Amino acid sequence: MTRSPFLRPLASGILGITFMLPACYFLLTLLARICFGAKTMYYYFSPSFLQSPFDLFALHKAQLIIGCLLLAVLFNVAAIIKLRLHKGPEGLEVGVAYRRYWLNTAIALQSVLLLLVLIVYTFIQHIRY
Repeated sequence: MTRSPFLRPLASGILGITFMLPACYFLLTLLARICFGAKTMYYYFSPSFLQSPFDLFALHKAQLIIGCLLLAVLFNVAAIIKLRLHKGPEGLEVGVAYRRYWLNTAIALQSVLLLLVLIVYTFIQHIRY
């Protein structure tokens, strides 16, 4: 049995943590706005979530935050799930294997939860305005 390299799951874990930082920072400013009334940092980020025309090619802070979370999920799920093509009785078959990397699993789950929170926040803001 061959062991998978230690560097790949660690690198995707560190990359996932780095990609989660913008969303965590935004949610911390939102929490500071709700709990303590701090408006300056919150209003620096929030107008980008409230832009009504969604131009796909206009890069603003909201797209950066959500895109980084999607990349964090993608890199860590790619480290967890392994797809293989192998010869079956009727041709090529796809085999799915799950690797037990707790760091990558935790980062993928946290990124999905942060993404859901941001989607709910965006939905509430668009209903509100």
